[in-house]
Amino acid sequence: MSFTLIAKRKRLRGVILELLCLNHDKQESRFTSSALWSAAVRGLGFEASKNDVVTMLQDLKARGYVEYVLRKNDQDGEIRIYNIELCPKGRDLLEGTTEDPAVEL
Repeated sequence: MSFTLIAKRKRLRGVILELLCLNHDKQESRFTSSALWSAAVRGLGFEASKNDVVTMLQDLKARGYVEYVLRKNDQDGEIRIYNIELCPKGRDLLEGTTEDPAVEL
């Protein structure tokens, strides 16, 4: 795996957590994966596909940083993620009380 791809994944994890925190702090509606992708790409100029965002969300959930509802469309196989929220462990990471070398903030 290339160093560039690894660095991109680390930064995308961080961007997603930062966006979730901003959204939470404003007490706005929870993101869907499509809305989160749109915010990351359009709002921050971060180059990522919708699939990249879904993959990173799955990874962040496995690490205990986020929670969400996942639905898979049986007809087209598309995965849709709803009600994405930042977990306390993710907030701790953003606030610097814990560290994770796999997430670049």
